[in-house]
Amino acid sequence: MLNVRSVCLALCVASFAWVSPVFAQETQQPVYNVFSLHSEASAEVDNDLMIATLMVEAEDRDPAVLASKVNSAMSWAVNVLRPFGALKTKTRDYQTYPRYDSSKNRKLIGWRASQSIQIETDDFEAAGKAIQKLQERLQVKGIQLAAKPETRAAAADELINEALSTFKKRATLVQRNMGATGYKILDVNIQSDQPNGPMYDMAAVQYESMRSSAMVSEPAIEAGTSRVSVQIYGRVQLD
Repeated sequence: MLNVRSVCLALCVASFAWVSPVFAQETQQPVYNVFSLHSEASAEVDNDLMIATLMVEAEDRDPAVLASKVNSAMSWAVNVLRPFGALKTKTRDYQTYPRYDSSKNRKLIGWRASQSIQIETDDFEAAGKAIQKLQERLQVKGIQLAAKPETRAAAADELINEALSTFKKRATLVQRNMGATGYKILDVNIQSDQPNGPMYDMAAVQYESMRSSAMVSEPAIEAGTSRVSVQIYGRVQLD
């Protein structure tokens, strides 16, 4: 036989659970005297990171001979870079393509292959000398200059303080203009333009690819700057 008291208790709990959201909505108080504010701060920071990409490209009718050409040039490049201890290097993007003639039948006439090597460093002088040497057999695909992630983060921290101070000054300005005795901050959203990942927000300096048996001069590299900015979005309520 069911316990009548237990059944009644269960019904009461279920009834309370059903009406409680409605009760919460009915008792929610409207918010008045709320103002949305925005502030920002930005600065230029010195670029202290270089990422240079060089490539070797060759053609041949025989795929095996072609692979040997590319591998030989890339092995030479790796050995050239060994004495440059300040340079972080890695090989990338080995690709092979068929070559066809211009006839209607598009007859296969050979193969083209390429591979690139990437240099990453904060020693621009050493990088310039290394690139000069590598251009004896490789082509410069691109040189990118940027601020290191830690450099950008340090600048962003300082800018947050500046942007928050501006935000509070504007809140005080609104308070005085509206004749309020004070204000309280309801919420604040801080945003920075720092990227998420290894592809940094870079200013790219592209160099024309070249092949030459003559001595290639060292590339002229100007570090330049990158912009770091912080935005503050928030709401304040006047007393």
